[in-house]
Amino acid sequence: MQFYLAPLQGLTDWIFRESFSQHIGPFDKTFTPFIRVQGGEFYRPSQCNDLLPAHNVFQKPVPQFLGNTVESFKRFEELCEAHGYVEANINMGCPYPMVTGKGMGAGLLAHPTEVAKLLEGIFAETKLKISIKTRLGHENATEFEPLIPIFNAFPLEELIIHPRIAKQQYKGEADLLAFAEYASRINHPVCYNGDILTVADIEKVHALAPQIDRFMIGRGILQNPFLLYKIRKQELTQTERVKMLRNFHISIIEHCKQKYSGDLHILKRFEELWEYHAVGFENGHKIYKQVKKCKTLAQYEGVVFKAINEMN
Repeated sequence: MQFYLAPLQGLTDWIFRESFSQHIGPFDKTFTPFIRVQGGEFYRPSQCNDLLPAHNVFQKPVPQFLGNTVESFKRFEELCEAHGYVEANINMGCPYPMVTGKGMGAGLLAHPTEVAKLLEGIFAETKLKISIKTRLGHENATEFEPLIPIFNAFPLEELIIHPRIAKQQYKGEADLLAFAEYASRINHPVCYNGDILTVADIEKVHALAPQIDRFMIGRGILQNPFLLYKIRKQELTQTERVKMLRNFHISIIEHCKQKYSGDLHILKRFEELWEYHAVGFENGHKIYKQVKKCKTLAQYEGVVFKAINEMN
């Protein structure tokens, strides 16, 4: 089986990926959080920094494109080629209204003609390998039905499916039955994405779709950085886990010092990380409260390294 790190805005950027790959271990693939391009221009040029070779020493990611025109994709492809990338991922899964309302991300899924037009234009000229990350639809899962022949018509590297609709965002149950049905009709390799928090979650997907051998994990890794070791049945000693997690956090802190100005900017980022990360610790809710109360980086380091040293 292959395991991918999910692209989560503000969480799994180059700082997280580099620190994780170096100190805990590499994934089979990682993906950048989306880089949004509108009208042929980068919506936030700072997002492009995630692709810089200097920021991706230990594992090179797959850049992710968010946009809905061929013109915008060409601009994105120029960026990828300038930095030596050979594969790109198209985001058709972002569920947030500020994105879907612009006809991007999962907002494309209700318009199969537009999806076909976009892919035709991209594949007519691209030199990149192309994969797609998608949901089952915007308003309902039946929107995926007319997309199947469209996806099958193009030489995709793989199709990554999150079995929710955009209206759910990340709430409610993932529709595993719909995933199994649709995945069986896709001619490309299919990767499952969504709610992989434990080994049992992978077994649940396999029970319905035994052919699936690729899994994308996001929140599960934030909650338990050693989840891949558990899935692969690789044992780690307590000493190894403490050392790896400590070095991982030291690396994140050092990278953040380079990127952000002032402790408060860094602490805001860490607060978001620990909202998930604390789940993997005994008394994690107390650790999270302590992290939120930190006013300086020195206070934060005291809380975090104490928690890591005392973890089971």
